[in-house]
Amino acid sequence: MKAYCFKCKAFQEMDFPVRVIMKNGRVGTRGACPVSGTKMFCISKGSAVEDKRT
Repeated sequence: MKAYCFKCKAFQEMDFPVRVIMKNGRVGTRGACPVSGTKMFCISKGSAVEDKRT
């Protein structure tokens, strides 16, 4: 998965991606930049909890 690295100032392919659920229920991916080694985070579309409106 690609994410923006603020240290490199470029989009990089994320190393060691891990799916996380934020406090507000949205899904994101956390990983590391292969070039600089800094932490990267990418917010995904949708939410972890499905909307159950009827």
